[in-house]
Amino acid sequence: MAIENKNIFFIIFLLVVISFSWFAYQPNEVVIKGPYFPQMDYFIEELEQISKSENIKISYIPVSDIETYLIQTNEFDTDLALIPNPQGVVNLGERGIAKPIENSIDKAIIEDRFPSHLLEITTSKKKNINYGVWFRLIPNSLVWYDVEKFKSIGSPNFNSYEEMVLFTKEFSSSGSHLWCLDIESGASTGWIATNWLEDLILHQQGPEIYDQWSNQEIMSGSDEITLSILDIGKLIFIKDAVFGGNKRIVRKEFRNNYKNLTDENNSCIFSWSGHFASNYFPKDKEYGIDYDFFKFPSLNNKEAMVGIGDALIVINESKESTKVLNALISNDFGKSWLSKNDSTYISANMNSEINTLRNKQTIKETGLIKKSLESNLFRYDASELMERRIGSDALWYAMFKYIELTSLYIDEVTEELDFSY
Repeated sequence: MAIENKNIFFIIFLLVVISFSWFAYQPNEVVIKGPYFPQMDYFIEELEQISKSENIKISYIPVSDIETYLIQTNEFDTDLALIPNPQGVVNLGERGIAKPIENSIDKAIIEDRFPSHLLEITTSKKKNINYGVWFRLIPNSLVWYDVEKFKSIGSPNFNSYEEMVLFTKEFSSSGSHLWCLDIESGASTGWIATNWLEDLILHQQGPEIYDQWSNQEIMSGSDEITLSILDIGKLIFIKDAVFGGNKRIVRKEFRNNYKNLTDENNSCIFSWSGHFASNYFPKDKEYGIDYDFFKFPSLNNKEAMVGIGDALIVINESKESTKVLNALISNDFGKSWLSKNDSTYISANMNSEINTLRNKQTIKETGLIKKSLESNLFRYDASELMERRIGSDALWYAMFKYIELTSLYIDEVTEELDFSY
């Protein structure tokens, strides 16, 4: 009887231990912080899938200014962070906040999945250490159009910017402007025009000149950059080409473009804008039916693409954070997100699997991004790579001034910009 009681006691003891172990166990947690962004809920769904497969608790906590937050906070509860610009990545690395990315991801894997440009812009020139790896990209080099109006002019196919300019000259007339190009954006007015300049430098002058310019190794007064600024004028200063003319361009809010573009009472057919344009078309208009886009045309650098994106950095190195980071940049990350009908996710990994992608606009944009990555012709928005006092201030103002004053004042505009260097 005593032996039987001992056996019962042992079984009860074992069950109690197992129960306490079960309820007390919590998987290790990885905390990711970054900006608020559209479709964040889809991203969190992907994190939940990684959490289940790796048995790691993962949370994403959005903050309004992630770079400043990481610099100012004394908390050490962030393991990975999503950074919306490469300058921020390098800044955090040089401050010792971000850890070298190759501590967590094998260098061969990084070089297999990302082109050299993307690796260079998250690498500190002071320390020669890469602190980031790219998560997603968004294209800028696009020209949007109204589908029906586009058909009415013969659905032209432009092989170069020069062809587009020539077509504009031939088809523009009083009361029949082809372009809607408003760029007013409050204190940030001019940033859209810097996108135009970046497109022209990359596509016309090539990636080497683009890189020298974005690294501030050549001045705006150089022949290559001056000619590219003047190339903008070749289009926007054509008589009757732009709705409202150059004075309107810098004074009317850029969101007007997409309403006017799809307004049957407005003659404009084209707008030179990045992916951001898709956020501002009227809600009753549908992509592919009412509006569409083509890639900025180029003869010599056909696959080139300017864009922006988000990079991942490591704050706290651990076995768990390494597993999560590698899952986020894996070839098959995002299958569920991509399968959503409204998905806008474009992986920066040029080997990513996109067979579940359904959104027609994102399919088209992804194809352009992939080609540019494979050709190492994707270039990050140069104004985001320059010193902030240049790229986010002096350059914006220079483009505003050029558009308002016209090409007659090109020397004044470039001299004033170069004085800021």
